[in-house]
Amino acid sequence: MNITKENTGELTAIIKLEISAEDYTETVNKTIRDYQKKANIPGFRPGHVPQGLIRKMYGKAVLAEEVNKLISDSLNNYIREQKIDILGNPLPNQERNAEVNFDTQTSFDFYFDIGFAPEFQIPLGPETEIDDYQIRVDDNMVEKYIEDTRKRFGKKAESETSAPAVQQEDIASTANPEEGNIAGPSVEEGSAAKSVEKDAEIIPAEMNRDFFNMVYPGESIETEEQFRERVRKDASASFMAETDKIFFNKATETLVKETSLDLPDEFLKRWLLEYNEGKYTPEQVEKDYPSFRESMKWQLLENKIIRDNDIRVNDEDIKNYIRNVMLRRVGTEFVDPEMEKKYDSVVDAFMQNKEQVQRINDQLYNARLLELFKTKLTARIKEVSYDEFVKIASESHAHEHEHALEHDHDHEHDHEHDHEHDHGHQEAIVD
Repeated sequence: MNITKENTGELTAIIKLEISAEDYTETVNKTIRDYQKKANIPGFRPGHVPQGLIRKMYGKAVLAEEVNKLISDSLNNYIREQKIDILGNPLPNQERNAEVNFDTQTSFDFYFDIGFAPEFQIPLGPETEIDDYQIRVDDNMVEKYIEDTRKRFGKKAESETSAPAVQQEDIASTANPEEGNIAGPSVEEGSAAKSVEKDAEIIPAEMNRDFFNMVYPGESIETEEQFRERVRKDASASFMAETDKIFFNKATETLVKETSLDLPDEFLKRWLLEYNEGKYTPEQVEKDYPSFRESMKWQLLENKIIRDNDIRVNDEDIKNYIRNVMLRRVGTEFVDPEMEKKYDSVVDAFMQNKEQVQRINDQLYNARLLELFKTKLTARIKEVSYDEFVKIASESHAHEHEHALEHDHDHEHDHEHDHEHDHGHQEAIVD
């Protein structure tokens, strides 16, 4: 087997595979012998069918299958060994590939077009500034938070016709995998609780040390003033997930914009069209390509950042994430050994759902990328009101949807869970 690469542009090349008889003869002969042993043909005893007859019946198909396997394996191995960071998949070169005739040919030449990623530098340093929004927690928000919390920890003065109130301890702690989270009570349970509350008058908890301790156990809050400050801090922290999401989005947008990076555009357009054969027209590919290009740029940046900073997520990280979500659901950090076994069985069952596991895997990678961005980039702190932030978040989400990809293409990320990168997905090109 002889394999060579010829550059056809700055980011494109043709790979030539030269297959000779010595590359496949031994394997083809072995397969023919196996067919001979298992063949059940009228007029011949099992295992005694002449090899010539077997070769006449199956030889061409066996040879075609072996050549296709050689193409796929050799192409993958060459790309891996040469450390070529290709984009998309190799595509058969229609101009150079001649029609194959297995009746007369013993050697074969195949040509594949490839596009590969460029070398680039990411401005992942303090020179890159990102807006980091912090929401002002005003007195009205604090009062609303306290009012809701007093009701939540209040007592129910039940009427004669009302059923007993559902207590927090009565909520089932059974966990079910749902959309990357651990599901809580069912809709029916929630509805039942609400119907009981309609018949019950809730007496808000009194603002005293017992109440402070129920809300923030172990923090020794003595006065109402201390409690209000603690609530203010808690309310501010409750917005962190949303503000961090905006920071992450702005960081990725900025890095993509400020990183100088070329792509083999014409090759990628052809790959999108051929890889999604029949799904899209050339006009649709042309229309959606700018969005795809931005997504591809971020994929390349993301993979480089992950590799350069040795960011990793393993199965134990995912299991711990699921376990922690379950513990938050039941409101405790400590469980007895028996309950821990039950949790572990739920976690193990959850780990069998590859789609959900991949979702958590991506979430954990994003969390570690966010942590890296917060460390490496310069955050421009901008304090805004809640209403101002809602407007900013709405604009950010609208921008995300505007640039959402319509193509169902297969991006290969360095953080795919339990996934071996395989560039040999091209369809068989010989019959």
